[in-house]
Amino acid sequence: MAVKRGITLYHSPASRAFTAYWMLEEIGLPFDVKTVDIRKGEQKSREYLKLNPAGKVPTLTDGEVVVSENPAIALYLADRYSYGDLAPKIEDPLRGPYLKWMVYATAVVDPVAVLHGQNIDVSGFQAGFGTFDDMVEVLSSVLMERKYLLGERFTAADVVLGATVSFLMHTKVLPEHAALVDYNARLTEREAYHRAADATWPAALFPTL
Repeated sequence: MAVKRGITLYHSPASRAFTAYWMLEEIGLPFDVKTVDIRKGEQKSREYLKLNPAGKVPTLTDGEVVVSENPAIALYLADRYSYGDLAPKIEDPLRGPYLKWMVYATAVVDPVAVLHGQNIDVSGFQAGFGTFDDMVEVLSSVLMERKYLLGERFTAADVVLGATVSFLMHTKVLPEHAALVDYNARLTEREAYHRAADATWPAALFPTL
């Protein structure tokens, strides 16, 4: 029996699916897109929940493989299709920091920023992700000294964390610290970023983005 092949991204306009879309564009592989419009509640359809029981976007299928959650999608794609380039190899000393920033993006930056945006700030002792100010200090101090998270080298970690930083800069949740502004500017210069942004934030629907 032939193994099913081909990448499909389940994507919604105006969503965090931007990250997975950007990752695919960076790799440069052909892929199909199936729109799951979260504004219409399509992510809760019975058919989609079979792929992703959490009812969230994005979800990616690659043949028989099904992956959800942006860091997992990026790790899968980078290891399978850009190993040694967008993904440091397992023996590379940069592999450790690479994995750290992958996790930091959604385990720290995203939740603490969402809470801060709702005027909810908790102490570092109450939540594993620490405080908003601590998170900003970590990012700005690291990016003040380097071009990308791992130095001069752009990796999938910059896609995952960078997509979050870019959105939070646009929505004014993150302060306009010079290091963050410059980092975001470098990311938005990438052609793959623009292709993903055009697909996720179409000007006809979101003229200010």
